Amino acid sequence: MRFQMNVPNAGQGFPPFALPTEEEESNVTRLLEQALTSAETDIATTRACVARVAALLEREASVARPAAPTRRRVGAGLAPWQARRVAAHVDENLGYSITIDQLATIAGLSSSYFCRAFKDSFGDPPHAYIMRRRVERAQTLMLQTREPLSQIALACGLSDQAHLCNLFRRLVGQSPSQWRRSRWQEA
Repeated sequence: MRFQMNVPNAGQGFPPFALPTEEEESNVTRLLEQALTSAETDIATTRACVARVAALLEREASVARPAAPTRRRVGAGLAPWQARRVAAHVDENLGYSITIDQLATIAGLSSSYFCRAFKDSFGDPPHAYIMRRRVERAQTLMLQTREPLSQIALACGLSDQAHLCNLFRRLVGQSPSQWRRSRWQEA
């Protein structure tokens, strides 16, 4: 049996406090007393008791506070034809500057609405998507050609080799030269 205590005019905006049942309260009390008595002599027992108390309290918190339902906006995202046209434009123009305004015009939307709809459709904001596609193009070029990384960076629309290296390391987890070397050794 669960009791809810709502305190009027106190803690506005806070969820109601859930009181533990008598059985749960006695379990927590017993475990804490056991942890306190064994604190100086048996650290393993103390840790086990505290971990059990934390698990009980965490379980109670999740029961007292149901998970918020995920909300999805109705009609959110780009239409399939818009997504295809935008993705094709990005892929065809990776070597050039691509702006949000250009992409929004292709989709026939305002820039602000386009950014929200794009993220709903592709999972990333437009800039992150473009950067990811540029790194994927750089990976393809690194495997298919022996061009230096500086030339590959420029071919992918990045400002220089340092930009490619920083972006590549952030998205892939290793430097472009390490990635390229490891792939060449596998082949």
